[in-house]
Amino acid sequence: MIRNQEIKEVWTDEYKIPSYEVDVRGTATLPILCKFMQESAWHHAEHLGVGYSHLIEKNLIWVLSQQLIRMYFFPKWGETIQIHTWPSGKGRLSYHRDFKLLDRQNRTIGIATTIWYAIDLLSRRPQSLGFDFHLDDCEHVFSHKLNKLRSLNSTDGSKSFQVGYSDLDVNEHVNNIRYIEWILESFTLDYQKSHTLKEIEIKYLAEALYDDKLSVGFKKGENLTYYHHLVRDENHKELCRARTQWDVLNFGSDR
Repeated sequence: MIRNQEIKEVWTDEYKIPSYEVDVRGTATLPILCKFMQESAWHHAEHLGVGYSHLIEKNLIWVLSQQLIRMYFFPKWGETIQIHTWPSGKGRLSYHRDFKLLDRQNRTIGIATTIWYAIDLLSRRPQSLGFDFHLDDCEHVFSHKLNKLRSLNSTDGSKSFQVGYSDLDVNEHVNNIRYIEWILESFTLDYQKSHTLKEIEIKYLAEALYDDKLSVGFKKGENLTYYHHLVRDENHKELCRARTQWDVLNFGSDR
C-alpha cells in the first residue's frame, strides 16, 4: 500500500450499538453494521484523497458493485465494536476494500469484502482514478473471489416495495443498504426469530429510482441458503441478485 508515515494503511473506527438499531433479540441489525462499514470506508477514502469530496469535483461518485459479508456473532445493544478497513485489491477499473469487525475483546465477529467503481455522473460509466496502491502484502479476509450470482428463473415467493424519499442517498438513487433491508424484509418474522443470518452476498446491477415499484423474489436452496433478486415492476428490470445463508438460532449459546 502507500508507503508514507502520514498515511493510515488500515483505518479504524469505533461504534456503539444504539437502542434504535437492534432487532427483537436486542442485537445489532445487519443494515446498521453495513452503515458503519460504509461510514468507515468513507472516512478512509477521504483520508486517502479519493473520497466523495475529491471525486465530486471531477464529476465522479463511488458506486458499490458487489459485496460479501460473513457474520460470526452480532453485537448486542450497548456494546462497542471496532471496524477496520483497508484497500485490498484493484482490477482494471474496480477497487476492492476489505473489512473486519471486532468486539471489545478484540475477537473477530464479522468480515466483509467489497468491490467499488468510480462512476462518471453523466456517462454512468466507470473511470480510472489514475492512482494505485501497493497491494501485494495486504490482507484478504476471504481466500476466494466473489461468486457470479445466478439469475432466478422462478421464485417461491415475493414481497413488494415502493421507493420513497427516505430510501435515497446523496446521489438521488436508492442506497445500497436499502436493498439489503428489503431482502431481509422478505423473510417472515417467525423465520427471523428462529434463525440468524450467517452470510450475505449481493451483486448490484442497476439503480432504483424515486417512486419505483419493486418486487423482491426468493428461491430456497439447500442448507438454509436462499437466492434473491430485486426487480422493477414496470419493466421487469433486474436491479440486484443476492444469496443469503442462515443458521438455526441456538438460544442457549453465547459468545
